[in-house]
Amino acid sequence: MENDNDGRFPDESEVLVRYPLDKSRPADDRGQWPWLPGTIEQQCGPDEWLVTIEDRRVAQLDDGNPAPEGTPDEDLLFPQCYRDSSELRPVLQAGPEAAQ
Repeated sequence: MENDNDGRFPDESEVLVRYPLDKSRPADDRGQWPWLPGTIEQQCGPDEWLVTIEDRRVAQLDDGNPAPEGTPDEDLLFPQCYRDSSELRPVLQAGPEAAQ
């Protein structure tokens, strides 16, 4: 679906996304899930995006086990999920003048 992103959440943009820290939380409780950092991979439909969750608390190892604290970044696997616009928030980027 190359170049089919409508621009609301551009590919590779940083977002906040609803995602459970605890996999035992029911899916119908999504409104209570925390907002975690993520990256848009691509838009998959009119109101659906594939997102990689970029939070170490939900990272796993190759074998599917939770990654222990201190695991090097290159050994972490981050989950992906599909979300609609109600479960995504853009992360506002500070311009270069903010660093001064």
